[in-house]
Amino acid sequence: MFSNVTREGDLMESIEAIIQQQQLAGKLFGGFFGLEVEQHRVLTNGKLSRHPYPAAFSSRRHNPYLKTDFCDNMFELAAPPVQGATAAVQNLKYLQQIVNDHLAADERIWPLSIMAPLSADDLTFATTFNTRQWMADYHDYLGAKYGIARELMAGVHVNFSLHRDLIAALFAASGQSDLAAFKNHLYFRLAQGFVAHRWLFTYLFGASPVLANPLKGMPDNLAFPVRSLRSSDFGYTNFSSETITYSSLGAQLDQLKRFVAEGKFYSLHEFYGPVRLKSRGANSDDLIAHGTERLEFRAFDLDPLSRAGISNDTLNFLEVFLAYWLVADQEADLTEADEKNQAVALQHPHQEFDWTKERGLALLDDLDAFVAKYGAPKEYQAALLFARRRLEDPRLTIGGQLIDKADPDGGLLSYGLKIANSHHDWYKSMAYPLQPTIATYPAPAQELIKAAIELGIKAKVTQNSFALILGDHQEQYAANQAFDLTNGAKQAVLVAFPEQVNYTDQVNQVQV
Repeated sequence: MFSNVTREGDLMESIEAIIQQQQLAGKLFGGFFGLEVEQHRVLTNGKLSRHPYPAAFSSRRHNPYLKTDFCDNMFELAAPPVQGATAAVQNLKYLQQIVNDHLAADERIWPLSIMAPLSADDLTFATTFNTRQWMADYHDYLGAKYGIARELMAGVHVNFSLHRDLIAALFAASGQSDLAAFKNHLYFRLAQGFVAHRWLFTYLFGASPVLANPLKGMPDNLAFPVRSLRSSDFGYTNFSSETITYSSLGAQLDQLKRFVAEGKFYSLHEFYGPVRLKSRGANSDDLIAHGTERLEFRAFDLDPLSRAGISNDTLNFLEVFLAYWLVADQEADLTEADEKNQAVALQHPHQEFDWTKERGLALLDDLDAFVAKYGAPKEYQAALLFARRRLEDPRLTIGGQLIDKADPDGGLLSYGLKIANSHHDWYKSMAYPLQPTIATYPAPAQELIKAAIELGIKAKVTQNSFALILGDHQEQYAANQAFDLTNGAKQAVLVAFPEQVNYTDQVNQVQV
């Protein structure tokens, strides 16, 4: 598969040389992030909301931004990709502002990966409260195989891509002839590096320390609190007997195809690994033909300390690590990678293994030298300092801080509701429709963009203008132009895009 790619050591050595010779350090720290977050609508007492999906939002089948996941009260928000952590978090916040604007008076967004305690009625409701009929078979399959409580776990999916100019320059200077194979090689190498060091990301950012609802297949003697139940073998992952390899891309794709053919997996979507390679299409043939477009990191718990569910520091740390691994002349040691992550995930959040601290600080020393060598912006240095402090004191990790907020019974219901109310009040206090990301836009322009997002129409925003796009239909606007919103922003968008009414949630099934 990679017959046209040079030997690993030679390729990595040439990458570092190319970056230095062509002064590509700016592109090295110029990656793009697209964030997807899963969050539940709950009532102000922590119970699952029975309110229907907001009627103001358009077809979940076609809306690129606003969807639901396992059940209708489980939002899936997909922010458009943008360069840098700050802009990516802002993009996610404007979707969350829209969502909070359409919650019922007694609804809040639950800020934790692990749900509050659910009654038998709640679990039954979550099982049946799914009006995405085109996904009904897959929904029922997942619930039966993994259990409802496991499917209700929420988290953040971080989509990351290297700067295209960086890839183009590296490919042009590499002497390779197959761009798709070249991109697959680079991105799979980054995926291997992340998997090998997943234990560190779990230590730093794990935030699911308690269990409120029994999980299928979990032993009765598991001691709580833990650092990240969701990141353990009992959380958001495939069964241990169906673990997918990261030894090579060829071996991984062969195993995935075999599992689907044998009926072990419903489809490729059932691959719950910590990171997945994504291409233009949904199948592995497209990945081979066109190459990897982005990595999808699926191992991040919701961060209740961040209103977005993930912080700038977390994303900046991830990008520094990936940039370092891109040029590092070493191969990922996948030996016992799963075991190391499992041990860290199930450890008490106030504890730390000696090897975790020793290896983590050694890696941070290398990352500090790396950012100094390549002149990384100060926000990356700040992210490393943040990580160092957490390695020196586990109580400063997200999981460590959460345990200090626990109720007397060890749960997090009171804390979760406190944070949910705080986040809700903050979003509701916004003076403008899309304040987190385009506060410099006049209010009418913001209203129009907000209405377009609710209707499932893509919005591409620049400093002084924006485009609304539905299929092949595109309308361009100046930010400061006059808009006739006499009949409301939504009606103005529908006048411009009358075909939007054809984008509906149809009942016919689709293969996933």
